[in-house]
Amino acid sequence: MSEKSSASGTVGSGKKKILIVDDDHLLTKTIDMGLRNRGYEVKVLYSAAAAVKSLIHEKPDLIVLDIRLPDCDGWFIPELMRELEMAEGVAVIVMSVLDPDRTMITLNKPYAFIQKPFDMGEFIRLVESSLAAGGK
Repeated sequence: MSEKSSASGTVGSGKKKILIVDDDHLLTKTIDMGLRNRGYEVKVLYSAAAAVKSLIHEKPDLIVLDIRLPDCDGWFIPELMRELEMAEGVAVIVMSVLDPDRTMITLNKPYAFIQKPFDMGEFIRLVESSLAAGGK
């Protein structure tokens, strides 16, 4: 599938860049609208392959990542970023319908794990606190 970027914000705008990687179009549309309304620059991608291609060219401040992606296990993305030394300064929020995998969380150290379905207010608070922490 193709990618979708928000119309607001430019690369030089100083807005925080958030990459959403999830194949649930309704959820990503809701998240995209909620984040754009708060002034963030948002890019939505629907597969791990598209996310990896995007990360080669631009570094987001935050990645919101589903674990169950159509082309691979979503944990591949933070693992690859660590291997390629691209993870510094990039926060990751993992979201999934699955129960948290403590081993993968310990290994990949995402900023947070949120289980679907989730409260949008709680999600926005996680996004804001992760960005304030600067990817740590």
